[in-house]
Amino acid sequence: MKKIIVALSILALSSNISFSQYLAPVKSLKQLTFNENKYISNLSALPSTGASVGFNLGVASIEGEVGFAIGAFAELKSGGISFVPQANYWNAKNQSNFELAGLARFYLAEAAKNLTPYLDGGLGVNFYNSEKTDFTKLSLLVGGGVELRNLGTSFNLLFDGKYKLIINDGGNISCFVFTAGMKFPFK
Repeated sequence: MKKIIVALSILALSSNISFSQYLAPVKSLKQLTFNENKYISNLSALPSTGASVGFNLGVASIEGEVGFAIGAFAELKSGGISFVPQANYWNAKNQSNFELAGLARFYLAEAAKNLTPYLDGGLGVNFYNSEKTDFTKLSLLVGGGVELRNLGTSFNLLFDGKYKLIINDGGNISCFVFTAGMKFPFK
């Protein structure tokens, strides 16, 4: 039995070695070089996975006080609908707010070439601080914006506006946030 296994092993190895003798020889190393320009230009033609990440910067108006807004987000897209988890921070005078939010984003028909408007709606958890009070409360978010696609091979621009209502026992807090940002789709 051992002789049969050894014989079959030798036969299998020798057939692979003998097969390699019939491959066409490479005439020069130029045939083996990688055409980088062709590869890079074809990257933009690849379909998107539907996932992307991004950031935004802008202004926030919290209870009439204007300040700075910054955020980061991810987007999981399927068809014309996306789930967009976000982390946002706003600071206006003596008040600040950190928010973790989840939005549903609905893309509308293209308004012009590479310009796609969208509507957002969702919920957030807010960690609000001011001179008078500190609390953690739920918020409702509605808004929309436009996405400028295909400006570069690896990013899109976003212009976004949202109304956020932080639900508070002592009186609701309303916020308007206007941002511009970049989104990086995964290929």
